[in-house]
Amino acid sequence: MHNDYPLNTVIDGISNQDYHNHAAIGSSQCKNLLKSPWHFEYNRKHPKPPTPSMQFGSLVHQLVLEPEKFEQNYFVAEKPKKTTKEGKAMYAKLDAERGRRIWVTTDDFLKAEDMRHNLSQNDLVKVLLQGGRAEQAVFWVDNDTGILCKAKADYLNIEKGLIVDLKTTANLASEICFRRTTAQFQYHLSAAFYQDGFQQATGERLDFFIVVIESFAPFNYVIYKLSDDLLAQGRSLYTEALSIYQAADNVGDFAVPYYQGRLVELVA
Repeated sequence: MHNDYPLNTVIDGISNQDYHNHAAIGSSQCKNLLKSPWHFEYNRKHPKPPTPSMQFGSLVHQLVLEPEKFEQNYFVAEKPKKTTKEGKAMYAKLDAERGRRIWVTTDDFLKAEDMRHNLSQNDLVKVLLQGGRAEQAVFWVDNDTGILCKAKADYLNIEKGLIVDLKTTANLASEICFRRTTAQFQYHLSAAFYQDGFQQATGERLDFFIVVIESFAPFNYVIYKLSDDLLAQGRSLYTEALSIYQAADNVGDFAVPYYQGRLVELVA
């Protein structure tokens, strides 16, 4: 784990593991802090493994944003059933061939390829995802609290003045549905957090776009640009989260129940 990355600098090449292991506060941790400091502390000490949907999303990210790295990171093959001697032998052979690459099934690969193909036909997506770099990180100190923060953008283009977030969804990507998804997962918090972090590094306030594609056929998609009002709401949320962290850190105790364990009367 590295905790000595330079501040206020766009950094390329940080692995996801090193990024997530870094002690700085990220937007996902801000969301846990808004639940409670105890949720934050528990999840920090007990990180959850990625869900199948998260793993599939990472596969789509690789194909769309960094296709040149696909073969070095992924291994596409059906997994033989290990119920027979032949099946066990074939599984062992393929597993050895795979090495440290992530094993994905042919069905998942073909589905991800269909999604990539759909996006590749859109002229606006082409403009958004050309001329920049994928998986760019930044570390900075929040001006109000002095807390060390981090962000890692799916795609960054400083010259065009934009950050692009690519999301797969098992729900509809249409506006009425994605508004609910944004509120549920607080995507606007992350967007504002990223926007402010990269402004520290670039000196520019970058526009924030989300490309959302459905993970079921026909793999429909939409491109959203977050408004200043929505970003302001997200900024208010992450600012509150950092204040919660600062208060708990000053006390030295994050494992505190709601309302400090006091009796709360529920009223009509």
